[in-house]
Amino acid sequence: LPIPAEIRPLREHVTVPGRLDYNARQRLDYASPVDGIVSKVFVQVRQRVRKGDALAEISSPEVGIARDEIRRREDNRQIEKKAADWATTIADNVETLLEMLAKRPPLAEVEQEFEGRVLGTYREKILGSYSRLIYVEKVSAGTKSLGEGGVLSGRIVEERASNLEVAKANFAAACEEARFLTRQERDRARASLEQADRLVKISRENLRTLVGSRLDAEGAGEDAGESPVESEALSTLILRTPFDGLVEDVFITRGERARAGDQLFVVADTGTLWVRAQIHERQWTAVEVAEGQSVRVVVPGADVHETTAVVNHVGATVETASRSVPLVAELANDDAHYKPGMFVWVDLPQGAVRDALAVPAGA
Repeated sequence: LPIPAEIRPLREHVTVPGRLDYNARQRLDYASPVDGIVSKVFVQVRQRVRKGDALAEISSPEVGIARDEIRRREDNRQIEKKAADWATTIADNVETLLEMLAKRPPLAEVEQEFEGRVLGTYREKILGSYSRLIYVEKVSAGTKSLGEGGVLSGRIVEERASNLEVAKANFAAACEEARFLTRQERDRARASLEQADRLVKISRENLRTLVGSRLDAEGAGEDAGESPVESEALSTLILRTPFDGLVEDVFITRGERARAGDQLFVVADTGTLWVRAQIHERQWTAVEVAEGQSVRVVVPGADVHETTAVVNHVGATVETASRSVPLVAELANDDAHYKPGMFVWVDLPQGAVRDALAVPAGA
């Protein structure tokens, strides 16, 4: 059948070589975070794992010492917390007591109000001086009338007046000292608690640094559910996968000694792959690519040759050895049809779109 020619918008393309690779965000080269003995291996090559599944168990004295330090500092923090609560309670109660005493209530009323409330040693100091003041005030009140009637000598009257002034001064001093010391003790206890909190955080960070990841609540802190490393016993680490995928390789066996940094597993999710291509610097100025743009990919070694990928990022510099700019695009691979390492061709748009007379390629 005749095929009509027609004016269509066309754009030139340049084809560059590339290869399929793992998605770097979904591939984990699992290295041992610490020195230790591999006590258990839970997976084998090509086994499918889900996020949080156990890969291996490592026994490490280093980790045990770090966890023990955390527990010791947490225990110390609890002690400091109790001390801070005690000091705060006393400071608050003393302040309430002083406000009440400023109104000069009867001593019995004060004792009834503060029965069972924590005042520490300040109960005796404040209430003792207050009791003395109440007594001296009563004596002084009677002394005035007796002195005017000539019953008491002037010396006794002056002595009792002096005693009243001394009692007032002693009570005022006791109040001032109690207010200052209780606040100081409260602030000092709070500062000690804050320091204890900091030491716990430092110990947890040290453990995170030691194992190279976040731990569960027993190990180091808060992010239990997302951690690839979990603690069972004090010196035991259970290594867990942080995402769904396949165990691509296993490099250890049960009973083997692992050094920090030794590779143990490769876990990858091949649901998406990266297309890595190289654009030569001579072609770069003519190529029109940007992040998020779709590009055509041809995979000669696969049954389904053609597919599309979305540009993830384009290199900012020209690589010295190849004199090329690297390009990375993301390719969907839900059915695992494509394999990392496959050779590909990538078609990249070049120049502006223009209208041209065209017929289908098979005409």
